[in-house]
Amino acid sequence: MELLVDTWNVLHQTGILPPDLAGLGVADLTSLLSQGRWARDRITLICDGTPRGVGSSLSKNIEIVYTGGNKSADQEIMDRVAASSSANRIVVVTNDREIVRFIRAKGAQQLGSVEFLEAIIDDHQKPGKKTIRKPSGLSPEKAAAWKEEFDFNLSDLDDLQDEILDTEVSETESTLQEKSQPKKIPKLPPPREPELPDDLINEARKFAE
Repeated sequence: MELLVDTWNVLHQTGILPPDLAGLGVADLTSLLSQGRWARDRITLICDGTPRGVGSSLSKNIEIVYTGGNKSADQEIMDRVAASSSANRIVVVTNDREIVRFIRAKGAQQLGSVEFLEAIIDDHQKPGKKTIRKPSGLSPEKAAAWKEEFDFNLSDLDDLQDEILDTEVSETESTLQEKSQPKKIPKLPPPREPELPDDLINEARKFAE
């Protein structure tokens, strides 16, 4: 996707930016775009007039174009859309009605300047990811699920890790003790004496008399 930004139209929107982004300039906009959701897209910031400083970009995929004194940024945007063989892959960021009518007729897409700024603010204000030390006895997925479900903090996870290790040690020691003790052999009842036939018993009694 290619982004063509009507730069002054975006930067002149009022009441949108938070205090920490107030007074946003071209260089600031470039920096924010290089870190946000469009960081991998081709972006062209099109500006009226000539640059006050060096008109270069801080990012490889972002180009800053100043149209000079003989051409407006609006016309430059429309010319680029008209010359493109894949206008449907172009998104033009502007609120200018003339530009919007023209680029839509050519098949390009439009994103309002306010919506564009709100997306940049959202990317800028996303909290950074915190590194959480997870118990070795749990997979990363289970640790994350437990943390979210039970509102664990780092100390809770440390305690859980200790409990898991203690349990593993106890079970191992118990198994070793069982293996080290001699096995008890159950006592068998004495063998029963074989029964003698009645005739032999009678003969034995006669001899005994």
